[in-house]
Amino acid sequence: MFVALAGGGAKGLIHVGALRALEDRGVAFCGLAGTSAGAIVAALKAAGFSSRDLLDPDGGPTLIDQLSEIDPNFNRVTDIFGRIGWARVLLFRYASAHSWIVKASAIMLAVAIPPLLILAGTTRSVLIIGLAILAMVGLAGLGFLVARFFIGGLADLRRFRAALGTLLQRKLFPDDPDRIVVMADFGRDGRPTLKIVSANLSKRSLHLFSPDRTPHVAVADAVAASICLPVIFRPWRIGRSTFIDGGIVSNLPAWPFDEERELDPQALTIAVEIADSSNVPIVRRFNWIPSAIRTAFFGSGELNLRVSGQAEQLVLESSLNLLQFDLTVEQARQEVRDGAAAASVRLDNRLFRRPELYRNACEVTKGLAEDVIESALLIDAKHVRVAIAVPDRDYHRSLRLRFSTGYESHADEGMLVPIEGSILGEAWRSQESRFELAPFPDELDLPGDANRLRRKLRWPKLAWQLCIPILDGDDQPRFAVHIGGDAKLEPDERLEVAVTEIENAVNEFFRLIRQELFELEDGDDLEEQHP
Repeated sequence: MFVALAGGGAKGLIHVGALRALEDRGVAFCGLAGTSAGAIVAALKAAGFSSRDLLDPDGGPTLIDQLSEIDPNFNRVTDIFGRIGWARVLLFRYASAHSWIVKASAIMLAVAIPPLLILAGTTRSVLIIGLAILAMVGLAGLGFLVARFFIGGLADLRRFRAALGTLLQRKLFPDDPDRIVVMADFGRDGRPTLKIVSANLSKRSLHLFSPDRTPHVAVADAVAASICLPVIFRPWRIGRSTFIDGGIVSNLPAWPFDEERELDPQALTIAVEIADSSNVPIVRRFNWIPSAIRTAFFGSGELNLRVSGQAEQLVLESSLNLLQFDLTVEQARQEVRDGAAAASVRLDNRLFRRPELYRNACEVTKGLAEDVIESALLIDAKHVRVAIAVPDRDYHRSLRLRFSTGYESHADEGMLVPIEGSILGEAWRSQESRFELAPFPDELDLPGDANRLRRKLRWPKLAWQLCIPILDGDDQPRFAVHIGGDAKLEPDERLEVAVTEIENAVNEFFRLIRQELFELEDGDDLEEQHP
């Protein structure tokens, strides 16, 4: 399994809970990708730290305790910023939360300067003119200094980067104190591969640190480059390039494992996203900047999840604010416990209960079809296949064959079927069952050049198809049951009776389990992507 961890500042603590839920289910981690806070957790997990090593919700040492053994200056999470740096961050956090400070300052300036300018225009007093000029110059200078101060970053990551590098070295190469852990150390010797996203300002582009692209870059540098939240941290330099937080280009990096998923179609990616549950303000002409920043970090989730292969989005809500690093240890432990509990329920529902229920339904449907064919038609049903056809997320012109049985040796397992030009699509569109014998109607037999590869993949022995749409409470198709086989069926009255019997039995069976299926489908906390 591949795991992608999103950025989110202090909210990233919830990733530890998600890891715990995955570890408790015996998940084998093939690779981890992370942005910002997710990059820290991804790097440590890939290096062999468990969720309990990072923060045990039931007590015991924490990651900060391990860092303090390396650098005594680390006693709490806020020490990552340094004492002076954290004081600046606190001031920034307070000012950001109390917009009246900025408004009051603007009002004071607005009240003080215009009278001086008016007096300067109506009198020849050198004093008044001088005061007006000094006020304007002072205001411009103050604005320049404040802007430069914030743009330069409130805190420095050098101490944290050094401690993280030593922590990784002690974990992976305890007998080699001079060893620098680099990206090439992952994806080998039994370790999962590691990929970290940052924003390269020098090249004005997204930058992916990975064993293949940047094998010699220190992992601690890659993490530092990924977590440089603008304003909060000074930009990080590696060589001649300057980096800032990867969240501004790809906050949920599920896409870096596209090639691995293409090579192993059965590989699954869990993309752990942190919900932005903050109140949405009314965006006006002069208050759009905070919304623009949140949009930059959280607004590209849909694009980041446009990945190949199987991917599931696990959305977790955090009770923390973006810069709430001064929480107590008990608050942190509770955050991990809450995250683990929420992730456990959602993982069990979508990754275990849902697939098991669908696959069992396909097995039952296969048995029903075989029994009816053999009892009603008095022939050998031979090979029968069943799949559940569902649309991929945000796909509107196709259906994906999923949870299939009987496809084990066939190339069309998991095939994407167009709604236009297919028997399955016609049943979906008409909301009525459709049965066809080979040779199938030309207009419904995957016509056109766009379907040439699908025609090659399709099972050549397919002799009949029965497609049954399952409707929801609004009489809209929720998914379809696709049944097919290679037995040569004769088009007579007995066949019509048999098809009706199969259709009725399938509809009755899915009616019994429909409510449970729909409840699992409606859980948008773990959204289906590409099967």
